[in-house]
Amino acid sequence: MDYQQRRAALVKEMTAKGQGALIVTSYENRRYYSGFSGSFGFLVIMPDGTILLTDGRYRDQAKAEAPDIDLAIVGGMTAASKLADVVEAAGQEPIGFDGRLASYPTYQMLAGLFGSDRLVDLSPLIDAQRAVKDVDEIALISQAEAIGDAAFQLACEKMVPGMTEVDVALILETEMRRRGAQGTSFDTIVASGARAALPHGLASLKALEKGDLVVMDFGCRYQGYCSDMTRTVAIGEPGDQLKDLYQLVLKAQKACLSQARAGVIGADIHQVAVDIFKEAGMNQYFGHGLGHSLGLEIHEKPVFSPSEKNPLAENVAITVEPGLYLPGQGGVRIEDVIVLTKDGHRNLTGSPKDLLIL
Repeated sequence: MDYQQRRAALVKEMTAKGQGALIVTSYENRRYYSGFSGSFGFLVIMPDGTILLTDGRYRDQAKAEAPDIDLAIVGGMTAASKLADVVEAAGQEPIGFDGRLASYPTYQMLAGLFGSDRLVDLSPLIDAQRAVKDVDEIALISQAEAIGDAAFQLACEKMVPGMTEVDVALILETEMRRRGAQGTSFDTIVASGARAALPHGLASLKALEKGDLVVMDFGCRYQGYCSDMTRTVAIGEPGDQLKDLYQLVLKAQKACLSQARAGVIGADIHQVAVDIFKEAGMNQYFGHGLGHSLGLEIHEKPVFSPSEKNPLAENVAITVEPGLYLPGQGGVRIEDVIVLTKDGHRNLTGSPKDLLIL
């Protein structure tokens, strides 16, 4: 990762907009601009240098992960005063912070130190930079997605009637950890039978039954970067209505993928799925956006949804996940992670999408 280049690009944008120092308070943005993965710290980015303030627990870790950044070790009680000293000595105005990811107590602390009238939320600048993934980031997301593919394959080999949704989630999560994941990127969703109509149906003690469709939406973190995938499989032969539902969702996903490329409007790609579902008289059962970007966070911008009116850039990593959910009957969602290119996209998810009947 070229953290110096990232900081230089940000400072250039800040300078062009008349912004001064940036105080980075969030884990994700600290890691993005420095490589430091500790749970506590403030990163102060200025035109003439960068300083990382953290406590003694992370002294060696900070030196190893962010060797090119000046390090200041602070105690919990002295962190705020030291931060104020660093920023005031720099004399950079106005003072930016990453407001989208800052907690309210953090904002209160910054406002108390500097005055709210001196603070500017630079989240739009940061989000715009983080939206375009570099080669290293794409490689990590791809590896995280490959880990998910392997876990899905193992789950399919082991799933049988009578097993609970929690059992399936444990197979997925254990295999991802065994293959090098640091943990899950969100709470694992396994929803079977009528519960598959719950878009965010977390794994329960419900047993898998013959004829069930099982929605599995899961992901892992690999070296800080998230994966995300959804597959829907059948336990034994499902009914014709559920088979038709699956084929309709698969048709929508393939149509959206065929039009996904750099320069598209996010709302337009979402509408592709809506139109297909509408033609089939099913659009009322599609109640979420088509996709979201991901990286150090599981949900980032830009998105494939009606709210996204701007063209998406090359090298945006984003999900494509249409779904239909019939209350009391079941549901289907199919999700891939893709990277937008000038001519189309690169699909990072390798698991098969034709209906698997286990």
